[in-house]
Amino acid sequence: MLKKVFTAAAVAGLLVLGGASAATAYSGSEEPAVVVADSTITVGQPITVTVTNLGDDIDSVYFTANGGALSSIVLAAVGPVIKPVTNGSASVTFTASEPGNYTVFARDADGFELGSVAISVSAVGSGAGGGTGGTGGGTGGSGGLPATGNELPAAALWLGVGAIGIGGIAIAAGVARRRAHTSN
Repeated sequence: MLKKVFTAAAVAGLLVLGGASAATAYSGSEEPAVVVADSTITVGQPITVTVTNLGDDIDSVYFTANGGALSSIVLAAVGPVIKPVTNGSASVTFTASEPGNYTVFARDADGFELGSVAISVSAVGSGAGGGTGGTGGGTGGSGGLPATGNELPAAALWLGVGAIGIGGIAIAAGVARRRAHTSN
């Protein structure tokens, strides 16, 4: 019985977490641009990173960084943060806890890199200030609020559903064993 449960869980895990496809080139009319208002910040200062010029074929953007923390109103993470595309752009907030040079990458759902931006973080009180930039140039967003919220990754959702299902099976099996043991 236990072998069957573990086999079913392994197969379900592979189906949920194993879906992959080849990356394809961006097909929009303009190349996406990853921009920040200021590419030089101080430790603890949040900065909004925005991907613009996204076509209708991109529903969400996966943001990653080589350090620091990416966040949205819903989630703070060191790993990828998935943001929905709203009016052709997607934004995430980057914050670093240590001085250094960091890069924030933006990819589509197929893993194709839409661009990246370098951010220099200096110690508080060291006089950091004034750069602009990012892949594709740019000097920042439109001045409006970024799109908020985050999407729960489908793999995490199905992993939770699977864990609840396996827990339910284990409880049912335990109850059945107790009933069989008390009736004998």
